[in-house]
Amino acid sequence: MDIKRKQYQYLCTLADTGNFHQAADKLFITQPTLSLAIKKMEKELGTALFKRSRTTLTPTEAGEIMIAYAKKILNLEEKMEQELQQLKTTHVSQLRIGTYQILYSGIIPSLVAALRKEKPSLQIKTKHMHDQILESALFNNLLDVILCIQNRKNPFFDTIPLKKEYVLVAIVPTHPACRKAQYRDDLPYPYLDIHALNHEPAFFQFKGQQIRWQQTKLIEEAKFEPSSIEEVDSINLAIRLASEGLGVAFTMRSYVPAMTIHKPIRYFITGNTETAPILSICTLRNRSKEPLLRTCIRIIKRILTENKGD
Repeated sequence: MDIKRKQYQYLCTLADTGNFHQAADKLFITQPTLSLAIKKMEKELGTALFKRSRTTLTPTEAGEIMIAYAKKILNLEEKMEQELQQLKTTHVSQLRIGTYQILYSGIIPSLVAALRKEKPSLQIKTKHMHDQILESALFNNLLDVILCIQNRKNPFFDTIPLKKEYVLVAIVPTHPACRKAQYRDDLPYPYLDIHALNHEPAFFQFKGQQIRWQQTKLIEEAKFEPSSIEEVDSINLAIRLASEGLGVAFTMRSYVPAMTIHKPIRYFITGNTETAPILSICTLRNRSKEPLLRTCIRIIKRILTENKGD
């Protein structure tokens, strides 16, 4: 996406929400970034686009004209991309797929085998990456489809939600907190209030990994207070350390089948179940209906159904 198109997207989203904070949230950018972009547009045009007050944000006359044309331009570009993409689909010979390393070995072999069975001449390229790099690769058209965990929908992607991706805390079966767990019919694992593990050593992953976002939420939103935090890159290693009774570790619902733990371990859902992220298949906007990507999405759904870790 070029700079001009980004400006139009910023402008229309701000007009739709009437609020810098909400617009920035929808656009996955910071509020200062959005504010600077709008000011830059106003400077280039030599006129204000919005009337600002403490409680309201309304378009000026110039802003209304600009917003109307920006929406038309974005709609025309979207239609153009759809038609060009439809033209290209008959000639597609390559599919680029990405996911997290922890899901990679459990899903990619079956996916590649099924795709080659249906599309023998298809060239398939696969990658595993951490969360932010994965979404960036899709956004920059370096991948065609990704399997990822979404905290919120990205406006530049087509998102196919699959299931809630609960955060699981892992502790040894002899831990006293196990007795505080609640069994609920609506959850695939027992629920344990994270405060039952306050003042325990915790193993976290590095920043940039999807699960680190969830661990940070436990501290900032749920007010989890571990006695110490040790960072390790591998979730599997963290769970193994927890199985030795060295502290608590965390994983996600769909990661459990990939765990290779040789000692007893218990998993409990923790945190806010209402705001749990979603395991999703994502493509660039308007691409999910392409025949090849629809085939890929259908196969991923089938594999995940067959490989349930609940």
